[in-house]
Formats: sequence, C-alpha cells, structure tokens
Amino acid sequence: MRDYPEHPKTGWKRAVFLDRDGTINVDTHYPHKIEDLEIYPEALKGMQILAKLPADLIVITNQSGIALELYEEREMSAFNSELRKQLDEAGSRVDAIYYCPHFEKKNPQYNEETKCDCCKPLPGLVLEAAEDFQLDLTKCFFIGDKTSDIAAGQVAGCKTILVLTGKAGKEDDRVPVTPDYVVADLFEAALIVEREMLG
Repeated sequence: MRDYPEHPKTGWKRAVFLDRDGTINVDTHYPHKIEDLEIYPEALKGMQILAKLPADLIVITNQSGIALELYEEREMSAFNSELRKQLDEAGSRVDAIYYCPHFEKKNPQYNEETKCDCCKPLPGLVLEAAEDFQLDLTKCFFIGDKTSDIAAGQVAGCKTILVLTGKAGKEDDRVPVTPDYVVADLFEAALIVEREMLG
C-alpha cells in the first residue's frame, strides 16, 4: 500500500529503498506519535547525500501496529508526513512511502488467514513500487536494519546494505541472509550507494 504520493512521478528508473524505523528514525517500539519522532543524526547526513543522486528515495515499512490496533493509519500518515517535512527542511527528500498494515510473523495473530504478500521479508511492497515508478530493480539498493529488509531486497533483485542501527540485524525473528554490505549507519550506506551510482 502506498501512503505517499497520491500519483507517483516516474523518471529515474532506479531507486534507493529504505526501511523507516531503526534506519532513518529511532525505533521507539511501534513509533507513531509525532512527538516521538527522532531522526538519527548520521541518517540525516546520509539522506542528504542520497537526495543528490539520480534515484527515487522510497521508504518501505512494516506497520503491524495498525493490525494490532495500537494506532490508526491516519496516525501513521501524520508521522510519515512529519518525517518528510523534517527531511525536506534539512535538504533531503522522500519520494514515496509504502507500508504494510498487516500482522508480522512475530505477532501471535499471524496465521494462514491473516498473512499477506506485502510484509517484509516478502517483497510485495518493493514490487508494487517498482511497477508504480517503472524501476529496474537490478539497479536499485535496499537499506535497512533488519534481516527482513535485506531478504525483501534480495528477493526483488536489489543490492542490499544492512545498517547497525536499530535492530542491527539481531531481531528475534531474523532471517538467514547475507547482505552485500554491512555498515555502521545510513551515512556510511549512502557513501556506498553514491560511489556505485556515480562511480
């Protein structure tokens, strides 16, 4: 599902996919309140680098808190809007945000009836974005702090970068994957993407 924008604008043919919580902003455990939004300083620097590249910057985020009724989609959208605002004001950008509102495997309510094809580690949201933005996924990157991010990116055909912020690949339901790169934070990840895209 796409939270933003209403009408995607195509052009670059490639993208940098980014996890949200734990990668760009601090994961405060189902963050959804604007007052709890805290962007990592190094992530902000990384987003400023990525914003200068000829690629769409697309956030891909699991939001099972909606299925758990911890918050509503409108609250998530407001949080996303504030995130975009703060990044814009700092000289960066987010071109799209896709989210899965369903239960994750770690949730007790997850079963055959509630499972979906858009919850990372499944690549559904990446494939949806690729269709919307007419992307060549072999020229795209996926950056995240969880192995589910890396798995979603790999299945879709992207190069992957695990950042050691947030869960740092040590989540309880981690997936056995090997990312292309492991770095300290989004700033270091952005330097790799910049080098490979412009090199």
